[in-house]
Amino acid sequence: MTILLLGLAGCGGPALNPDMRNTFLDSHDLVAMTDKMASAIASDPVIARLTSHGPITIVLTPLRNNTDQIIPRNQGDIFLHRVRALLTAHQSLRREFIFVLNKAAYQRLAAGEQPGIGPLGPDVNRLQPQYALQATFYSDNKVSPEYRSAYYLCTFYLTNIRTGQMIWEGTYETKKAVHSGFLD
Repeated sequence: MTILLLGLAGCGGPALNPDMRNTFLDSHDLVAMTDKMASAIASDPVIARLTSHGPITIVLTPLRNNTDQIIPRNQGDIFLHRVRALLTAHQSLRREFIFVLNKAAYQRLAAGEQPGIGPLGPDVNRLQPQYALQATFYSDNKVSPEYRSAYYLCTFYLTNIRTGQMIWEGTYETKKAVHSGFLD
């Protein structure tokens, strides 16, 4: 399998970043995390065996947020959609991965709820997904009058929809900390 993705990013964040004003996940985490996940999926030997028989069809499911940070749905979607974009950015990978709309998005589209698009009619020719790409974010936070830290574990996993078997899992971990002087 040819991998033309960006290089594998490191798993950890800085223990103390002088520019950091909070301990939330940010755009740097988005890029590092999604680069790592796309690279791991594209280079996994189990997935390579699956795609050697033809492309696999994947649906994205909404991000599960088990942190105490509010991540609006549209912002959570960015993490999964960037992985999708990386996995379909190059012709060699497009032959291995086909992504389809999730059921709710398809139903909105089919009902003509998207501006400029009329009802699509029955979905008899709709390509059905074989796998679901999911992500769950967890956090553990420590707060004192002088210091705040947050540890994040972000898991991504690909599941066979028919059997429920998890066929791939990847993780991204980072710890962020700020001193009270930065919180003022």
